[in-house]
Amino acid sequence: MMRKVDYVTMRTLAIILKKQATNEYDQLVTCYTQEFGKLTAVAKSVLKPNSIQAMHLDVFNLVDFELISGRGTPIITGAQAENSYTNIKSDLSCLAVVYLFAEIIDKLAFEYQKDEGMWNFLVSLPDHFNQGRPLVDIRRILPDKQLELLNILGYAPNLKECVFCQKTELIAYNVQARGGVCKDCFLAGRGGIVAKGNDLMSTSVLNSIFESLIERKLYSLNLSDFMLR
Repeated sequence: MMRKVDYVTMRTLAIILKKQATNEYDQLVTCYTQEFGKLTAVAKSVLKPNSIQAMHLDVFNLVDFELISGRGTPIITGAQAENSYTNIKSDLSCLAVVYLFAEIIDKLAFEYQKDEGMWNFLVSLPDHFNQGRPLVDIRRILPDKQLELLNILGYAPNLKECVFCQKTELIAYNVQARGGVCKDCFLAGRGGIVAKGNDLMSTSVLNSIFESLIERKLYSLNLSDFMLR
């Protein structure tokens, strides 16, 4: 006689971060949920032509999820898109930026660690990149949101003093030491990314910080750089 398996049903809101095919018609869906933090679940048969769930599971959709605990990986039993952010997805510059944040969070957030600050950041992020914003506005907003994300992740950079000698006049950022570098230490060979116009938190510096944390290239970075030129 087969033993009855008791499945635990879970329901939560989620932002879709990434999808990847598994088996012939299934997908692994990585998302950040309000109740459980980041998790990866299986969407069964979602790649079939007649799948109803497929349009609801687009990247960066805000989705109302129903999950059951499978053998190792939760299974999506229902998904309803609460917001597809079509205004952003029709603007390639905004879409590239949103994909950048999705990749960063996918790579740096730990699974099953609920973080209210991260959730609030994700659901409010689309409000800052609405359709019709000129590129100059997107370029201005991007580093502010990147720095906010670094703070949420617990990697806030030290910009008050040189990480090597504690002087306060900084000209560069040292990715390995995760802090600012003064002129004397920079010339002494400590190294770092020289900040243009003394802007230590420029997009180029922040991008280098994220890649050093992830220890690999961000695929979405080239796209966002290209779109924001």
